[in-house]
Amino acid sequence: MIKKYFGTDGVRGRFSEFPITKSFIFSLALALGESDKNVKKVLIGRDTRISGKKIEEFLCAGFEKSEIKCDFIGIVSTPMISFYTKKLKYDFGIMISASHNPYFDNGIKIFKKNGEKLEDEEELNIEKKIDKNLVESVDLKKVNEKIISFHEYENFLTEKFNNLMSSDLKVFVDCANGSLYKFAPYFLKKIGVKVTSYATKPNGININDRCGAMYPNNLSKLTLKNKADIGISFDGDADRVIVSDEQGNILDGDILMAVICSYEKRKKGLIKSVVTTKMSNLSFREYISSLGIEVHLSDVGDRNVIQKMKDTRTSIGGEPSGHLVFSDNGYCGDGLLTSLYLISILLETRKKVSYFYEHLFLKNSQHLVNLKTKKCPQQILDDSKLVTLKRKVISKYPNVDFLLRKSGTENLLRVMVQSKDEVVMNKVLDSFINLIKNIDE
Repeated sequence: MIKKYFGTDGVRGRFSEFPITKSFIFSLALALGESDKNVKKVLIGRDTRISGKKIEEFLCAGFEKSEIKCDFIGIVSTPMISFYTKKLKYDFGIMISASHNPYFDNGIKIFKKNGEKLEDEEELNIEKKIDKNLVESVDLKKVNEKIISFHEYENFLTEKFNNLMSSDLKVFVDCANGSLYKFAPYFLKKIGVKVTSYATKPNGININDRCGAMYPNNLSKLTLKNKADIGISFDGDADRVIVSDEQGNILDGDILMAVICSYEKRKKGLIKSVVTTKMSNLSFREYISSLGIEVHLSDVGDRNVIQKMKDTRTSIGGEPSGHLVFSDNGYCGDGLLTSLYLISILLETRKKVSYFYEHLFLKNSQHLVNLKTKKCPQQILDDSKLVTLKRKVISKYPNVDFLLRKSGTENLLRVMVQSKDEVVMNKVLDSFINLIKNIDE
C-alpha cells in the first residue's frame, strides 16, 4: 500500500496547509494513542521554527483527550529525542521538525520506545486511524516544558571516545540556527576544543537560511576565514553533518564513512560491512570493497539504510548527504556524534582533515539534476518510454550508474547519473532529461 501522509522521514509540509494543520496533528496524536493501548507517556521536542510551539499545542490537545501524559523538552536535536525516548522509557518520542527545509515548513518524526523510527506497516496502521479521527475543531491546551538534564546524552557521546579532552584543535561549527545552536558550541568547548560558532541566533524564521548543511560553499569559506582545522555544519534538526577540511574542501557522507570505516578496520578490524545508498559514488564503493568491507546498497532515505543495516547486521550506514547511522545509537543519524568520530580520529592520528580528503579515493564524475514536473512524478517514472530508455542504458553502458526517483518531500524528479567517463555520463543524463521533459508536456 502507498502511504498517504508519511513520507521518507515522517509527515512534512508547509505549516497551516494540510497535513501540517491543527486538526490533522490533533488526529495524529489520537491515532498514536489508539495504535497501542499501552501508551501512557510521550516525549516531545522541537527545532527552532516559529511554528513549533503551535504544533506542540496541537499534539498536547490530542494526547490529553486520549489521557496520555506528554512531556515537552523544548529545543533539541532529533537524535536527542531518539536517545531520551529510549533512556527514559517513553512509549513514543516525537520530534517537531522539517529538517533542512525552510522555516515555513514543519513536520513530525515519530520514534518508538526503543529509540527507532516507525516501520512502514506501523505508519500505514496509524494513517488508517488518522482518517477515522479527523476533526474540524480543536480546543488547544497550554504546554508546560519539562526540564531534563542533558548530562546523560553528553556522557553517551564522550564515553565512546577516550581522547577528546584538552585539545588545541580549532573547530568552526555552523549550527544552522537550528536544534544545536546552543548545545553544540557548549559541548565542543566542554571537551576542550577551540570553537568558533556561527548561525547560533535563531529567531524562528532563519533556520537553514543561507546556513547549515545545505550550504557547503558557505562552510568552506568560513572555515578558511576563521583558520579552523575543521569545519562542521549541521542541518536544522542536526541528524546529519557536512564537514570542511582546513583547505576548504568539503567532505560529504561518502568521504566521512570512508574515513571512519578505514580507521576502524585498520585499528580494530571489526567492521565487516557498510550500507550506503544508490546515490553513493562508485569510487567510494570500490574503495570500501578494497578494504575488505562488503558494500550493501539500499534505496535512498535513512529508513531504507536502517532497514538494510538490520537485514545485514551492519553497524554503520549512511548517505552522501552526510546522514550517517550507527547501530549502537538507536539507528538514528546524529550529526554531532559523526563529528566526534572524525575529531577523535584526527586527534589520535595527528593528521589534518585534508589528508583524508586527498588520500582515500578520487571521486568519479557524478551529476544530480532536480526536475520540477507538471505531471505526477510517479506517472512519469511509470511511463513505458522511460522504462525502455532505462533498459537501453543498462544494456549499452554497463559502467554507468543511474538513479531516477521522486522526491519524498517536494514535487520533483531527481535524476542522478555517474560514470568514470564524463562524456558518457553527460550523454546519458541528457537523454533522461530530454525524455522526461517530453513526457511531461
